Amino acid sequence: MDRRNLLKMAGGSLALSSISCQSATVAGSSKSFPFKKSFCFWCYKDHWGIEQQIDAALKLGCDGIELVDPKHFDKLKAAGLECSLTTSHGYTKGMNNKIFHDENIKKMKERIDVTKKYGFSNVITFVGFADTTKFGGSKIDPEEGIKNCIEGYKKIIGYAEKKGITLQMEILNSRVEEKMKGHPGFAGDTVEYCGEIIRAIGSENLKILFDIYHVQVMQGDLITRIGENADIIGHIHTAGCPGRNELDDTQEINYPAVMKKLKEIGYKDYVTHEFIPTREPYNGLVEAFERCSI
Repeated sequence: MDRRNLLKMAGGSLALSSISCQSATVAGSSKSFPFKKSFCFWCYKDHWGIEQQIDAALKLGCDGIELVDPKHFDKLKAAGLECSLTTSHGYTKGMNNKIFHDENIKKMKERIDVTKKYGFSNVITFVGFADTTKFGGSKIDPEEGIKNCIEGYKKIIGYAEKKGITLQMEILNSRVEEKMKGHPGFAGDTVEYCGEIIRAIGSENLKILFDIYHVQVMQGDLITRIGENADIIGHIHTAGCPGRNELDDTQEINYPAVMKKLKEIGYKDYVTHEFIPTREPYNGLVEAFERCSI
């Protein structure tokens, strides 16, 4: 049974009692959302449990929910949803330091295997922090970090290719100091830095996770950078900037223009909302998907 029939059968019994469904659809709108739809689990874990997140995803017409613990994959699968991006190693102890290669590669293999088992497609990965001395690592300069990443990804990329899973390398900003809105000390903080690593590997199974919020914080010039990196963009995250909150009129990114550029380059995969809600979360997602419709 597909998820639309599942939702129809469940009707009013769905566990959405705390989710306002106002404005869930835009009647008469000629706009469309020409990408796969998702939102990130962690942004809503303090508001909704996994069942409520699944219900919200179904009502929104999503294809998946992102960064969900694999223990919930059976529930996603039963609802006709994907985990649009599977977790793996953390963003602090990344692939730029050889000290962490073995544990990171082990974790990526584990997550590649479970992602493949459930028929999903993507696993996240990170460059890492430049200084991990307090985490048992060391200080790594930028050029050494690139070399170490290339060496490390060469050890795992063949496994990802064999399994048909794409590793998505996320850019994170290193400017904003507020927790989960920025990551001071993160090394992979520009499109060009991550892009150099990805192009050196030269595989369709290692792509860049172009986080629009983080790129805007660090560099801006979003439309140009999307055009210049069309060959390596494999995944998209959104959030309002500044603040990493809703995609509303309090933030500066022109999301319709950015979405038009993504469509222009032929991008058809996930656009995942990864903003921290400041108000009723369901309506914030409705607004975000509408803001990104073109």
